[in-house]
Amino acid sequence: MRRGRRAPAISAPAPLVPRALVPRPLAALAVALALAWALTGCAKGPELGRYGVCAEYTPELQAQLDGLGPVWYYDYHYDTPSLDGHPRLLMVRWEPFGEALEQALRAAPGSWLAAGNEPNDVNQDNRTPADYARFYHDLYRWAKKVDRRCKVIPAGVSNADWRWLDQFRAEYQRLYGEYPPADGWNIHNYLLEAELDPYDVAEFKRRIIGFRHWMMEIGEADKPLFLTEFGVLYGSGCCGRPVDPPSKTVDYMRETVAWLAETGYVQHWAWFIANNAREFNGGLYDAGGALTEYGAAYRDLVAQP
Repeated sequence: MRRGRRAPAISAPAPLVPRALVPRPLAALAVALALAWALTGCAKGPELGRYGVCAEYTPELQAQLDGLGPVWYYDYHYDTPSLDGHPRLLMVRWEPFGEALEQALRAAPGSWLAAGNEPNDVNQDNRTPADYARFYHDLYRWAKKVDRRCKVIPAGVSNADWRWLDQFRAEYQRLYGEYPPADGWNIHNYLLEAELDPYDVAEFKRRIIGFRHWMMEIGEADKPLFLTEFGVLYGSGCCGRPVDPPSKTVDYMRETVAWLAETGYVQHWAWFIANNAREFNGGLYDAGGALTEYGAAYRDLVAQP
């Protein structure tokens, strides 16, 4: 997610699991995932924790993240200054790959690297599955040559859309004779469709569970899952929607984060957004740099054992 989004470019995919959340199968899935990660050592990168934020780089960002606690972050770039005490996910959105990216990878061996941002959204990277397959192939190979320990994940796809990723994987196989290698998977999960309640926690869960089932179906259940954007974008009155009381977003944040922390379906998550929310809802710091209600709630969640 960056500036300019007005409406979702795609509909959320049909569920791979029923809308009614069935506790026992889900618990079994969580146990299976935990065992797989324990056996393979692929649970998550050693430098990234669970709680993260996406942000816009400013000189004040260091102090702002310090105020939230031990969070990881990304700022949609790789060539901005890195911050002390906060592990970073690098992001590469466009070709060519050159000296600045090489320096970033060599400065932090073993970094996580996201290949783009929302390629399935016309307001963001807006790539066809075939174009994205070529981009991902070239970036993955280039990055691994620079640092074989770096970990590359596909871009966060809008609406956790595994159907689009199926097309990407099919195009990659057509072009290169194999499925794309990935060190993890990456989704965004907002409820933006007009017919949906943006505060529907059950729908938020359903999409993540559906994506995890898709990962199992393609044989990638042992990989970590990143949720690199979530929140309630339009609650502040943006884009023709009414202004909602901040307490609704705070309650949504607490409930979704508690579920993420309890279930283990997602290994790394990042709230949108730490700062400079502008017209969007949920900024952890306001335009003047003060901690908001959302920021105080997220700080308290980060501090929980």
